[in-house]
Amino acid sequence: MTSHKRKNQQGATLLVGMIMMVVLTLLVVFSLRSGNTNLRIAGNMQAQAEVSAATQQVVEQVIEQIKVTPDLSLILAQSVPVTMGNVTYTVAVEPMNKCVREIPVMNASLNPAKANDVPCFEGTDDDKALFVDGSGNFTQTTKPSACKTQQWDIEASVTDGPSGAKVTQVQGISVRVPSTVNCL
Repeated sequence: MTSHKRKNQQGATLLVGMIMMVVLTLLVVFSLRSGNTNLRIAGNMQAQAEVSAATQQVVEQVIEQIKVTPDLSLILAQSVPVTMGNVTYTVAVEPMNKCVREIPVMNASLNPAKANDVPCFEGTDDDKALFVDGSGNFTQTTKPSACKTQQWDIEASVTDGPSGAKVTQVQGISVRVPSTVNCL
């Protein structure tokens, strides 16, 4: 009798063992795919961080150009190569043609003791002058000075070829310019 029960159980054990092998194989395949997906996500995040850093570096270079350029509209479009680690990215900078607004600098807000404010007092217009009253004190007019503040947008973008990560960065900057420089 024992031999008869044993024959019936041999096939069931094989079937259960095969099902367990299939389940384990599916778990291993799922784990490998999940690991590869996580690795790709981490790689893409690293690529995006690198292109963001490259873009920020170029924006800072443009800001340095702005400091020495009297007319921001003269800063043309440019492509700047930036090396981050082993990879060189080419960052495209739009021309400086995005003047957002301009605000006149009032004489009342200027201080003749500050070197940055002195050029705003110069000029031939009478509305830019400081007056000395009878007590020897300066009296400032509330009219516009020879300067104005302009707000510009700097736009830089880069695309990483292998990962496809694309970053476009727009940064605003406020610059004091002579009143003769027009906002485009």
